[in-house]
Amino acid sequence: MLVEKYVDLKTIYTPTDIQVDMLRIHGISLTYMQAWRGKKKAFETLRGDPAESYGKNPTYLYILEKTYPRTIVNYKKTDENCFLYSFTALDASIRGWEYCRPIVVVDGTHLKSTYEGTMLIASTLDPGGIVYTITATRLICFIYNQYMLYLF
Repeated sequence: MLVEKYVDLKTIYTPTDIQVDMLRIHGISLTYMQAWRGKKKAFETLRGDPAESYGKNPTYLYILEKTYPRTIVNYKKTDENCFLYSFTALDASIRGWEYCRPIVVVDGTHLKSTYEGTMLIASTLDPGGIVYTITATRLICFIYNQYMLYLF
């Protein structure tokens, strides 16, 4: 029942909504925590485990690099073997750059799920005025020795 409610990414279905639906449809009274755990389990069923997804990144990037030979791929992990950042620029994007306008717009969005950070996309306009994505990367920002470090 819960999984189908979360298929659409725009759906807002709170634990309180789950409590109400379970009582109305099945006659079962749930605590807020039980509804929260059900929601979490539904997300895992639909989207998989985030840690498992990050574990697939090196394989995905390797296949990307082998499939598109002049693609630039950079993947870094910490000394503790945790994901730090990845950078990808497809060969087609690199070659198309010479025909674009010399203005680059970098846009970012904060990642607010299990693993935080920022997803950055660099774009420009091609000669026809169409938005041309140059690269997409995940940026991690952290404080080290009182200085803010940005890693690409």
